[in-house]
Amino acid sequence: AARTSSPKHVCMLALVLSSASLLIGRPPLASPRATVRLCAAEAVVAEPAEEAVAVTAEPPRVRWEHLFAADLASWESIDQPEAKVALEEELERMEAGSAAELLGPAAVREQLIGCWKLLLAPEADAAMREGVTAGASAPHLSLCGHFQTFSKPDPMDVLTGKPATFMETCEVVADSRVGRAFSTTVKGGFHVDADPLGGLRTVEIYTQRDGAEEALPPNRWNCAHVGSEIRVARAPGGGQRVYCRVDAEAMRAELARLAAEAVEVDPKWAEQEAEQAAAEGAVEEVEDNRPLWQKRIDEADGIQRSANGTPIINHGPIGGSNDGPRTQ
Repeated sequence: AARTSSPKHVCMLALVLSSASLLIGRPPLASPRATVRLCAAEAVVAEPAEEAVAVTAEPPRVRWEHLFAADLASWESIDQPEAKVALEEELERMEAGSAAELLGPAAVREQLIGCWKLLLAPEADAAMREGVTAGASAPHLSLCGHFQTFSKPDPMDVLTGKPATFMETCEVVADSRVGRAFSTTVKGGFHVDADPLGGLRTVEIYTQRDGAEEALPPNRWNCAHVGSEIRVARAPGGGQRVYCRVDAEAMRAELARLAAEAVEVDPKWAEQEAEQAAAEGAVEEVEDNRPLWQKRIDEADGIQRSANGTPIINHGPIGGSNDGPRTQ
């Protein structure tokens, strides 16, 4: 199925329905002879139970395995309030129990080493709206994948003269104007230090984009939690970016899959693309009606002429002012 890429809107959360909801689960009700069907926020008993036994409801739990398998989504795309609250509460517990500030910048840098996949972020966050690579900055473009790799310095870079890069962000962008996706990559470095307002601040600084030298605005975020599987970054506006750790091979496979997926074409942008291509391809042709003998003389004297044979003078008018090429 083609990926729908609405302007400035990320792909919807794609999770498999399991147990109580997309993201959360509840224990089954205890009933001796009842077939229990769980759906969304309640349990529906398909057959009446003779003696249903009351069970104390346990708090919903986050099904991280479903979230890890899903494509990038915005917080606003979670349409199940109970699931969203459960996830928010779980992340709040992670942040409250985080020892990142106590561990210090060096320990946090060590924990960041590896590959990470962005799972959730607010729609208003620049990382979602345009992408860290700025690849989704046009209205017909939308971010559908974001992966980061933090690495340690390679001593061989000094010997080989290769530019040292310790930070890489790869993103896949869906283009609803032409109906395809493309990937873009930025490379640079990063550092972790104490934030004057509290906590630890990470700054990603990029100097290369798709292999060419190009400076991009720094990507700043506060390290709210870094664990063995989950990373929670607080954007400058306060929004939560939730990442999961992935291995390099799985990351490359996901990037290839997302880039190969079909993208649904938006007729509005497709029409604009066709008009633009027609405008660029339209070249005004001027009939050359000069006699053959005149063409030979004009070619021999070395004077540049327009299509109808009018000489083009590039030195400007007498007096030193040069307002560009003119014809006589």
